[in-house]
Amino acid sequence: NKNLENVQGDERDVIFISIGYGHDENKIVSMNFGPLNNAGGERRLNVLISRARKRCEVFTNLTANDIDLNRSKARGIEALKMFLEYAQTGRLEIAVATEREADSPFETAVAQALRNVGYIVKHQVGLAGFFIDLAIVDPDRPGLYVLGIECDGATYHSARSARDRDRLRQQILENLGWQIHRIWSTDWFRTPERELKRVVQAIETAKNYITTARLEVNPISSNS
Repeated sequence: NKNLENVQGDERDVIFISIGYGHDENKIVSMNFGPLNNAGGERRLNVLISRARKRCEVFTNLTANDIDLNRSKARGIEALKMFLEYAQTGRLEIAVATEREADSPFETAVAQALRNVGYIVKHQVGLAGFFIDLAIVDPDRPGLYVLGIECDGATYHSARSARDRDRLRQQILENLGWQIHRIWSTDWFRTPERELKRVVQAIETAKNYITTARLEVNPISSNS
């Protein structure tokens, strides 16, 4: 058995990785992952996972969704989240909250209405080269976004190229595991209560789907 600091130089067909961090009594995961928090932590992780000639076997009671990048800017922790996502799903893309502001007053109005009814909302979440207008944070797993919301302006209906582009964009996001809900600005400003009810229903449906689909965490593998 070796830890992250002294695994360098070893090489094996299969590397077993045990991640010994978990939730506390309040079901909160500390963002303190030892050497991964330090400068160069991402390089240490890279050394570990590249020691395997064929594959890594990962044993953990955490998933990528338990790691909340809003609470840490360490590149090593971001790399760990990405690695766990890849080990579990085969995907390398992870959603990252940006410092970008809302694109429009419409987006700001939707976000504020959702905050008023108790949701945690992030603006302009980056994923796969795109920015999702609004993303709803899972309160039980703050590293997970339960729903992406696209706020489409009034000119969107008449712009076929924009519609075609966004259909493709939405397909890509859905293939990455996202559920997307669209709101038209004209509908929002005409009947805001109805549109708010629709988006709340979409959020709750997405949360129920995630809860139902969530599997017990078993050993998960990745090819190196």
